[in-house]
Amino acid sequence: MRVSRYQVLSQPTGIVHLFWKCHNSEYLFDRTGAKKLFFQSLVSGLKHRGSDDSVKLHAFCLMSNHIHQQMSYSDGATKLSHVMRVAHGTFGMRFNRAFSRSGKVANERPKTPLVGGTEAEMRVHFYIEANPIRAGMVKPDQLRYYFWSSYRFYAHGEVDEWTKHITPPQWYIELDKTPEGRQRAYRVLFRKYLEQTTASWTQFLSHFIGDALWVRKMETALKEQLCARASAIARASPA
Repeated sequence: MRVSRYQVLSQPTGIVHLFWKCHNSEYLFDRTGAKKLFFQSLVSGLKHRGSDDSVKLHAFCLMSNHIHQQMSYSDGATKLSHVMRVAHGTFGMRFNRAFSRSGKVANERPKTPLVGGTEAEMRVHFYIEANPIRAGMVKPDQLRYYFWSSYRFYAHGEVDEWTKHITPPQWYIELDKTPEGRQRAYRVLFRKYLEQTTASWTQFLSHFIGDALWVRKMETALKEQLCARASAIARASPA
């Protein structure tokens, strides 16, 4: 049985790791202006009246053939889905028009695993921003100059037409009392993450990301929810 986003994101508030790949893993974002076009579309979704400012962007990294974002939602996951629908629909339409093409842009619907706990939230955040390093595109000390990442905002305080849409998470705000202090502390944490991480793509393909106990609890609740739904459908079906 297919698991819907609303079944996984059943909590009224939450944080998700949103990611998707381009159709056939094509390097669509290498095309001139494609990344800018996507971010314009994302901002359209975030600012759309249907979102009611209940969806926040915390981290992002735009790569050549895939996208990563960390976002939070409140008042239920419906608003998150609305933002995604506006952003991705707008991008697909504008991208195809700009490059005289038709058809799918994304390979499949975006993945939005739920992230539980501050430690997991930080781990996903660093994972997202470390993408250009893992891909061999930049060295760690050059990541500041990778434009399409939120790293330069958190580590160096760079604010522009794109990073101004970032809402810093609470754990970042609590790193220090001053912006400069937070940036220094963030750089230290990020370096430690690079030294210690053994993260792989497969660790982010489940419905839930967090410590083992929390993940088991959420998976059990989801399984019970799916079983209850299946039973209700069976009872409603004619004999």
